[in-house]
Amino acid sequence: MRNLCLASMYLPALALVAGAIANAQTGNAAWSKSYPVSEKASLTLSTGDASVEVSSCGSCREVKVGIDWKDRKPSEFDLTESQSGGHVNFELKEKAHIGIHFTMGNWHEPHVMVETPSRLDLEARTSDGSLKVIGVQGNLELHTSDGAVDVEDVSGSLRLSASDGTIKIHNATGTLETRSSDGHATIDGRFTSLQAHTSDGNLDVTLSEGTQLTSSSRIESSDGQVTVKLPRTLAADLDIHTSDGQIRSTVPLTMEGYDSSHSSGHNLRGHLNAGGVPLTIHSTDGNVTVSAL
Repeated sequence: MRNLCLASMYLPALALVAGAIANAQTGNAAWSKSYPVSEKASLTLSTGDASVEVSSCGSCREVKVGIDWKDRKPSEFDLTESQSGGHVNFELKEKAHIGIHFTMGNWHEPHVMVETPSRLDLEARTSDGSLKVIGVQGNLELHTSDGAVDVEDVSGSLRLSASDGTIKIHNATGTLETRSSDGHATIDGRFTSLQAHTSDGNLDVTLSEGTQLTSSSRIESSDGQVTVKLPRTLAADLDIHTSDGQIRSTVPLTMEGYDSSHSSGHNLRGHLNAGGVPLTIHSTDGNVTVSAL
């Protein structure tokens, strides 16, 4: 009789576990919507607690947004979307939790997938999740407060800020302004102007063949090593400095000055290919390495 009573006590618990497993296996239906646009589209995108990927669909004439809810429920998020002419606005934010919130296991946040025409003005903000942008050209403003940023095959004007997460920018063309607070930054591309700063992390920059700087540019880390690779054809006036570290330079410079006094750190100035616009490469606390491609 005692065994029968114990079995009856476990049945409700087993039913709850079975129900939870069934719900997890069933998942939530994906959300998607398409917005017809003209040749040049613009998109404002804002998410919280979700990863985002924006990619080009070439010569298509629509912006398509899809959400894979992963382990989360649509009811846990506020979704706002609208269109005005060629401009699309999309916002997905997690609702505020009331009371005690429990999670079990490794939960996956929603993934937002966006396909756009290759010509696009984009403003994208993520507050807790990774951001990836591939194959678009235009005015690109990217902001993330907690998550990795991956940008590839873009052109135009790129401005990027990241508070906590690695930054990878590959095969970018045009102008770049990037600032990160905590994380390793890797950048390569063909630029006409470059402003790259990280507060806490190493900074690796490669200026690809064909780079022609037309305005003063700066590559700087407040706390981390700086490694820069330059094309042999680049014309620039180099100003290399580290407050607490070593300078290693193998580019063919016409030396203007070198100062290694203890109070001011190490300073190297010179002309690359008879000189050109100023290119400043600084590290406050870390080594600086400059080499030719």
